[in-house]
Amino acid sequence: MKQPTPAVPNYQPQMDGLRALAVIAVLLHHYEGPFNTLFNFGTLGVRFFFVMSGFLITKMLLRSRKKWEQSQTSWLNEWSHFQLRRLMRTVPVYWLSLFLAAVLALPSVRESLFWTMTFLTNFYMGKLDYFPDTISHFWSLAVQEQFYLFWPFLIFFLPRNWIKYSFPLLIVTALLFRLFCIYRHLPDAIRWFSLPGSFDCFAMGGILAYVAMSKPLLMVKTRTRLWTGCVALSAVVLAGQLRYLPLQNTWTIWIELLEAGAMGWLVACSVAGFRGWLGKFLSWTPLAYVGRISYGIYVYHILVAVLLHPVLQHYGWSGHDGLSDEIRFFSQFFITVGLASLSWHYFERPILSSRKRVATWFTPRPLLVSSETCT
Repeated sequence: MKQPTPAVPNYQPQMDGLRALAVIAVLLHHYEGPFNTLFNFGTLGVRFFFVMSGFLITKMLLRSRKKWEQSQTSWLNEWSHFQLRRLMRTVPVYWLSLFLAAVLALPSVRESLFWTMTFLTNFYMGKLDYFPDTISHFWSLAVQEQFYLFWPFLIFFLPRNWIKYSFPLLIVTALLFRLFCIYRHLPDAIRWFSLPGSFDCFAMGGILAYVAMSKPLLMVKTRTRLWTGCVALSAVVLAGQLRYLPLQNTWTIWIELLEAGAMGWLVACSVAGFRGWLGKFLSWTPLAYVGRISYGIYVYHILVAVLLHPVLQHYGWSGHDGLSDEIRFFSQFFITVGLASLSWHYFERPILSSRKRVATWFTPRPLLVSSETCT
């Protein structure tokens, strides 16, 4: 008797564990944690979030397209509903952090407020050609929002048979864009922090989403994980070696793609779930909770670091000896997690719980169906 094709679950609990590891990698990098010299994976953390967004958002949009193709709704309603959900997830806590930073007069915040509030931080950094410490991490949020604006039109309006070909084309576009930046001697901020420079990360997630919806059996196979995992690890190692090259070396255009491929392997494996001790670790409740509030952690973590610096300096813990590194990292980490937790329970989650009610102000009643959990 033929076995039924296993379905790809809508919610992958181990993704929360991976989210947590990704945001911890960013904190280790920005907080200069005690293990940063051995595990300097901050860029991989951001890359993971981009690939994961490409995966989740592409799945969501493909389902929306199917609905309006079946005349259950219109593309405009689906598009507006998608944008509303995204805005209610990303904007409130982001603007709250900017408001707090502006009130506390953090350096570079007030003079860049137009750029940061409109999710144009990456353009602002390209204009300055340097990275203001207090707002530089917002470049990735700007790229995410620009992705949310661009991606629906790609998924909604390309002929359905063309969508799968658009992802490799976007990967090539990212490589050519980075090569163009090198040959034109454009600022590094434009090359690294522009949406076209990250197309390959989102496209990698899009490929996984397309496979998950069209050939779900491929996403739940476990026999190929060992050799594909070796390939993914080799890609990370090679990308790390390429980072030692001069920035203007053309071989460096492959770094982002190699890292995106490795992060794509993690996302693909988390769809069916890791087994054994690794699966239990990624599903561990405290780790999964950190992943659930990872957006708030990322938004607030520089604010905490700037405000805590005078205290650490006063007690002589702002240096780079072993003890100072540990005290600085763990104090900033736990305060950031605590702040993000309060924000999640008393600010973000109440807003998210009102999404369906708010949607009735903008979209017709038939659109209010159960949706995926926002990332």
